[in-house]
Amino acid sequence: MTQNSQPSKVELFQKTIESSPEDYLIGLLTELREGGEDYMVEPIIGLLFSNRSERIKNEVVNLLVDLKNQSAVSIIVQKLEEYKGSKDVHRLLSVCWQSRLNFSSHTNLLMDFVVNGDYQSCLEAFTAIENMMDSLSKETINHLKHRAEQSLGKATETKPLIEELISMLSSK
Repeated sequence: MTQNSQPSKVELFQKTIESSPEDYLIGLLTELREGGEDYMVEPIIGLLFSNRSERIKNEVVNLLVDLKNQSAVSIIVQKLEEYKGSKDVHRLLSVCWQSRLNFSSHTNLLMDFVVNGDYQSCLEAFTAIENMMDSLSKETINHLKHRAEQSLGKATETKPLIEELISMLSSK
């Protein structure tokens, strides 16, 4: 609560999305794609990690993909770190390559998902890195390649993706 004990607009928005029925929430998310504000991003991301339906989670991803304000990147990165072990983190990772936002300064975090994530998370992070290859420095590419090579020994189901990433990084 704020000093005058009135709930902030963030708190009010959080309560609205937590208590709203699915159909209302779908309409709200659709509406926010056109005129949402920055303070709404964090509570909306929270829906991905809630007990909401697949339909809601898909709508959240669709909204996040349409974000144009680069300031949303820091919120998304914070939530990726917070929910690293979640079964739904791959949905948020997909935003990193589907949106027009620039995540190139967060390649280390993406690489964490490549080398330590489950298959789906690894695939989404791989795709994000693949889509930003042209904007990465030679130094960053070499660093990513080194990390990928070091992780090969412990990789199991993600080994083919990591090998493909090494090949792709080597060709740059």
